[in-house]
Amino acid sequence: MTVAGRGKRRKRWRHVFPRGLSFTREGRVYVIVTLGVGFAAVNTGNNLLYLVLGMMLGLIVISGVLSEIALRGVSVRRLLARRAEEGVVFPVELTLRNEKRRAASFSVELRDEIDGTPFQRRRFLLRVGPAEERSIAYRCELHRRGPAVFDGIIVSTRFPFGLFEKTRYFKLEDEALVHPGRIDVATPRLPQASQEGAGAIERRGLGQEFRELRAMAPGDDPRRIDWRSTARLGGEPLIRETDREVRGAVEIALDAAPAADTPAAREEVEQRIRAAGTFARDLAGRGFAVSLVTSGRGEGAGGAADVSILLDRLARLDPRALSAAPPPVASAPGAILIGPRAAALGPSVRAAVPMAREAPA
Repeated sequence: MTVAGRGKRRKRWRHVFPRGLSFTREGRVYVIVTLGVGFAAVNTGNNLLYLVLGMMLGLIVISGVLSEIALRGVSVRRLLARRAEEGVVFPVELTLRNEKRRAASFSVELRDEIDGTPFQRRRFLLRVGPAEERSIAYRCELHRRGPAVFDGIIVSTRFPFGLFEKTRYFKLEDEALVHPGRIDVATPRLPQASQEGAGAIERRGLGQEFRELRAMAPGDDPRRIDWRSTARLGGEPLIRETDREVRGAVEIALDAAPAADTPAAREEVEQRIRAAGTFARDLAGRGFAVSLVTSGRGEGAGGAADVSILLDRLARLDPRALSAAPPPVASAPGAILIGPRAAALGPSVRAAVPMAREAPA
């Protein structure tokens, strides 16, 4: 069975049985010793061995009761960034709330499940008192572009003796869109057609020119609230939208279709996608409006998009679906071509993409 298959099977069973119990190495040794003492007590009839056996079994019962108290009556939540970058660390905050009135939860570990697989890093809380809430963050790093699904949170404890690990699964689905990572590649020198001579273009962003007032939406920067307009209208906070001036428009024609269905060909395509993302970030930072064409004929400068939208598109790109699509053709003058099938109707420059890196283990 493949790793993906095992992950789906584990995910299905966790939804049916959200609780689990497993032996630690010390616990396995302890149970073997307990069975040995019980076997000796039954065969010899020695009362002292029966007494020792009773004490050892009582320790197992106490361990089960206390660990159950630690996991009962708790709830969790997650604070997650909606966008991340491939190979770049970003924080994820987990919060555990103990809803019990009198009992505390001791030695609790929190662990995220990402794409059906438990994340390798655990976060430890020594004590969460009654009606108390504790938050803890961990550094997450994802090495695959595209949507990363955070399926749920695994809460576990080995309290009090470390003989068993009892777990409880909380289904809490979130998604982070992983943008392609940056690579060490220089942006090609643009043809004159895409330079400042193309004229200034107005685009929504941080600038001086007023565009509109709109209602505040989740994720908006509070520093952009227009307090005067908000107070005058007496309603919900209003965001002041402005226009920024860009130097010109650049179109990127990306050939993201693999030449063959092999790991090397697929990784080569991923490297081209990383190069396109690197060029887009660099050009947007220099004041250019960037557009992307992956199949067929592009729309030219009129189709220029915000760089975050362009990176979202690169993150969700499916190379297999592009294998049957027509090759990309840039229609705007001064385009950047990536890949052997990429073409342009006017002046263009073909980018040299470095060799694909080895995929992380």
